[in-house]
Formats: sequence, structure tokens, C-alpha cells
Amino acid sequence: MLNSRAIKELCRQYHLAISPRRMGQNFLVDPRILARIALAIGAGAGDKILEIGAGLGALTEALLATGAELFAVERDAKFVQVLTDRFKESPNLKKIVQSDILDLGLESYAAGIEKSLLVVGNIPFSMTSPILEYLLKERRWVKRAVLTIQKEVAQRIVAKPSTKEYSSLTLLVGVAFQPSIAFLIPPNCFYPQPKVTSAVLQLDPLEKPVVPTEEEEAVLKLVRLIFTHRRKTLLNALAFGHFEPARARNLIGKQELADRLRAAGIDPVRRPETFDLAEMGRLQRVLRG
Repeated sequence: MLNSRAIKELCRQYHLAISPRRMGQNFLVDPRILARIALAIGAGAGDKILEIGAGLGALTEALLATGAELFAVERDAKFVQVLTDRFKESPNLKKIVQSDILDLGLESYAAGIEKSLLVVGNIPFSMTSPILEYLLKERRWVKRAVLTIQKEVAQRIVAKPSTKEYSSLTLLVGVAFQPSIAFLIPPNCFYPQPKVTSAVLQLDPLEKPVVPTEEEEAVLKLVRLIFTHRRKTLLNALAFGHFEPARARNLIGKQELADRLRAAGIDPVRRPETFDLAEMGRLQRVLRG
């Protein structure tokens, strides 16, 4: 079991330099929390798990105890050596992959079987959005994802319309997943201790997408556009974000846009932060004409 003393010894033995600020290297050391994460992923014998950022192997150990087959992804070569030495006798550790997770496709780890791969990881705070976008792209293979991230970011992801936490990230995740916060983790469960509380975010794939696949890219582009001006009215957010600088391309003007929105039963003075994902899809179709 890895605790702060064991981590210090590994750092001495393998000449490791831990960088919490630059690399987001805060290692979970509470065995109860590690066990709860392994329970949240819902794995057992016959399942396949891919761990993002295995680090020194604290969570790896808990995941292996489920009996599932495990692929551990870690980009730091020195950490890969630690993992190799620690788990060389573990038969259900199928592979340690030295790579940035963003450079991997998940199809081979899922053995080509859709919605069969369990994805889990303690995510560096700076990598949260890129990894969520990556899971959106690779969702065809994901059965469930369980990610440890900053509490405030998790609250944004599960937020409801018209709340201060509601954001473009809420809608990005909602395209493919039903998110929920499994539990919170206080800073003293990590070594070194971060300055913020963390949350374990569970992502379960939607059985039926809210936005049709062929419209997804356009809807997310619209979301990013108008949430840049989320406090403005919808009409002004669209004008400031798109139509004003694009008039040279002969796109519709502000008055025509307002008329089109009213004709479709969409109030032009609503604020972007009040629209749910289904309404965003409808709005995109109205703008498309």
C-alpha cells in the first residue's frame, strides 16, 4: 500500500522529482478512497479497465484487486519503471503503456467491442477539459468513466441551466454522458496535499443522445460561441460572437435573426445560460435555416 512514507522512499530509490504545481502530481494515499473509486467503476473479472495516469500505482493496486484486466497508461518513463517493478507479478495487469492518453485510440483496448471499456484516473486539473473532449471523441468504446477532478469543475459539469455553475463544459459532457458526482475527496487524502477539494465524477454513456450525431459538431460550436457572452441576451450573444464580424460573408443581420428566433418560438432576450442541450440543438437548426 502506498502512503506518504512509501512515496518518499520510491522517490529516493528511483530519483523521482514530484511536481504538484507543474505536472499535477498529487497522489491519492487514502486506502478507503482508493477502494471507493474501484467500487465506483463497477469492475469485476472479465471486465477491461484503462487507467489514465497510473503514476506510482496506488489506484492501480486497488483496480487490480477487482480481478479485471487492466491497461495502465503513464507518460513519465521513470513512473513506468516503478509500475513495472511493482506489478511484474500481477497477471491481470495486461500492459503498461508509456504514452500521453490523448495520443491513444481506445478501440484496441476495448478489443473492438463497443461500450466495453471502463476508464478511470486521477486527472491533473490542467488536463480536465482536454481529457473530457478526448472521451467525447472516443465514447464509442467507453462503458463508464470515473475521474477524480477538482470539485468546482465537477460541479460545473453536473450543473443545471440558470445556475452560476452552468457552462459550456456542462453541455459538452452532456452530449455523450450522464454525469454525476460519486463523492468528494478532501485534500488530506493526497500527497502532496492540493489546495482544493476533489470530486469523483462518474460518466455513464447516454442510451439515446440528446443531439443527433450529425448535428453534434455544429451544436457544440454554437455552445462555445454564445457562452463566451453567457450574461448577454441570446440575440446580443449571437451578434457579438458571430454576426457582427461576419457581415462581410453576407450572413443574416441582427433584425432578421431576431425575427427568425421569434418565428421559431425562441425568445431573443433569453440568456444563453438558460438553454439546455435539447434547446441548443433546436436553436442550431433555426440558425441553420
